[in-house]
Amino acid sequence: MTRKNAPLKIAVLGAGLIGERHARLIDSLPEFVLGAIIDPSIASARLANDLGAKHFAELTDFFEGDIVCDGVVIATPNETHKAFALACFEKGLPCLIEKPLAANSVDASGIEQAAEKFGVGVLVGHHRRHHEVSRNLKERIEAHEFGKLVGAQLTWMLKKPDDYYQAGEWRTQKGGGPVWINLIHEIDLLRYFMGEIVEVSAFVSNNTRGFEVEDTGVINMRCENGALISAMVSDTAPSPWHFEGGSGENPNISRTGHDGLRVYGDKAAVEFPSMTKWQHEASDGHWGEPIHSTKNATQNTLGGETALTAQLHNFAGVISKETLPLVSAKDGVQSVRVVEAIHESATTGTTVKISIN
Repeated sequence: MTRKNAPLKIAVLGAGLIGERHARLIDSLPEFVLGAIIDPSIASARLANDLGAKHFAELTDFFEGDIVCDGVVIATPNETHKAFALACFEKGLPCLIEKPLAANSVDASGIEQAAEKFGVGVLVGHHRRHHEVSRNLKERIEAHEFGKLVGAQLTWMLKKPDDYYQAGEWRTQKGGGPVWINLIHEIDLLRYFMGEIVEVSAFVSNNTRGFEVEDTGVINMRCENGALISAMVSDTAPSPWHFEGGSGENPNISRTGHDGLRVYGDKAAVEFPSMTKWQHEASDGHWGEPIHSTKNATQNTLGGETALTAQLHNFAGVISKETLPLVSAKDGVQSVRVVEAIHESATTGTTVKISIN
């Protein structure tokens, strides 16, 4: 239970790459206390000892222990999210659930429904919405600064090292691949900026790496408001054009300073995350007139643990029921549906429509 004016005690379930980042970040912030790490690995026990937290091999052991926490970060494999989330909900524990919300839309919907049943808060870990620059673009789009939305172009192209796959063979199998692992982040941002995606047409290929899952994909999307989106994604092609390169948010990926997203309105266009705006000098300007670019006078803070910290602060508000989640369970369900539709379209060779809650 939340204690007024006292640090919130958070447990981290799953101590892989992202789980460890959450644990270390929680430990570093005065508003939080790392209450426990729950993971069967020897490395997680060492991590808990280093950070002065209790260690439990299983969630059931945690529940049977004498520790009381205010919330749980779930950072386990996707297919386990539903079972672990429901177990936490039954104990009245709010959850920050890493993306994707679940391994499929049925399980994701089950999490959403269970959270409503138990009256427990859920925040989905699509952390990029928590960047100041993301909120800034959302506000400017809603203020119609760029006019009526026409469309967007997304590029997420980079080359992952071979040991990335050797360290996690699941990444080469169904449920892995850059669409589920990486593009779902961009899908959430596109929905945030452009509106709900209601139809997709996609091609994917595993021609380069030869894994069971794709290494490259091309996706066309139609939004409910009529705007169109094209996206190209690959984890086998070196390039500077991806969100990580433009933002520097991932310490494992070099910052390139190049943008991975362009949003087009009928008055102006904007590159993201640099927020470079392009427009003609006249408000009704056209191709025969000069076009110029401007950047925000104030640079938005990116990189490091900025968005993950803001996400934890949002989670604190969700725990206390003082703040709504920036990325709700409903949002998490919808992003999973879009990714499922991409794979269905690529498999069947048809355009796939997407239902909206």
